[in-house]
Amino acid sequence: MRRFLPIVFGSLMLAACSQTTNLTPNNDRTYVVFFPFASSELDDAALTTIDQAVRYAKNFPEKQVYVEGYAAVYGDLSLDEMMAAQRTQVVAQEMITEGVDKSRVHDAPQQPENRRSQVAARRVEIEVK
Repeated sequence: MRRFLPIVFGSLMLAACSQTTNLTPNNDRTYVVFFPFASSELDDAALTTIDQAVRYAKNFPEKQVYVEGYAAVYGDLSLDEMMAAQRTQVVAQEMITEGVDKSRVHDAPQQPENRRSQVAARRVEIEVK
């Protein structure tokens, strides 16, 4: 449990940093949802971040929403690709469930990547533009 504390704390800090201030249609927004190791489940920090993205998207219905999911390379590339796809799908579906029109949500899982920070590779980026 101790090793997950920095991840949870970091996720909460990042969620706090993505507060929607200065809402104008000229500003594109990017929100980042982080996932625990080998998981595509949404925790409280992830739901908070998605909620912020949903609120922004609802304020600007002319903008499109792009959801890109990532996973780290851990061994079996096909399983890593599947994890990226599952993460992308769960975030996109949550946004649709929360009221963003399905026609505006474009999901695209990305190829697994090697990064120094494995936490950074376990993410989904939501761009509202």
